[in-house]
Amino acid sequence: MIVSCWNAQWHPSSTRKGARIIERLLRDDPEIVCCPEAFDDFLPEGWHGLFSEPDYGYPIMPGRHKVTLWSRTGWSDVDCVGSSRLPGGRFVAGTTATSTGVVRVIGVCIPWKDAHVRTGNRNRQPWEDHASYLNGLRSVVAAVPDIPTLIIGDFNQRLPRRRSPVELYSQLTATLEQFDIWTTGAVPGLEHPPVCHIGGSKHFSLARMYGYPKVFDGLTISDHDGLAVDIEAA
Repeated sequence: MIVSCWNAQWHPSSTRKGARIIERLLRDDPEIVCCPEAFDDFLPEGWHGLFSEPDYGYPIMPGRHKVTLWSRTGWSDVDCVGSSRLPGGRFVAGTTATSTGVVRVIGVCIPWKDAHVRTGNRNRQPWEDHASYLNGLRSVVAAVPDIPTLIIGDFNQRLPRRRSPVELYSQLTATLEQFDIWTTGAVPGLEHPPVCHIGGSKHFSLARMYGYPKVFDGLTISDHDGLAVDIEAA
């Protein structure tokens, strides 16, 4: 089963950059796709979308969501809140059928270090919302039943640590300790370790991972590199 993730940087599907992202993602025939910072009509007909709440503390733009999850087979047991401790509009989870069986998928967009510092509400310190999100996420993942589960999205930290504060890197790794984060370290096809990630529970084993460079045919199509993993039931 191929699972993909690419931050669309709000490019509509009708634009050149958005169309390039979609074309490259779908070329590998994934079963699950996560696109942070995307529109709710980003993927074409035949895909079932699941979306975080539209209010993440910045002006609401019609159709835009910090997290979008996509499946070929539809979703059940949808959760758009996760925890009241999570900064709003950056979480969505659902259950979907795949070729490996029924899978729970958790989509995240962990706030970047300057969320609501100089823009938005302008009432935070650097990394404050990031730390708050990790505090809330820890309680969410601790409550996940022992079923095949994926966690995917924009973590806004590189793994292993590059420039993030040591305490926040430690908080991130402790929060996700029950998952294998397959996109840790060097990813084939990418020049730098990514800030978006794909991971899963011990029910899965990794067959292959690779990246989609953000520069495609000389055109910078996103401010993030994309990712894909090919996984199978363990």
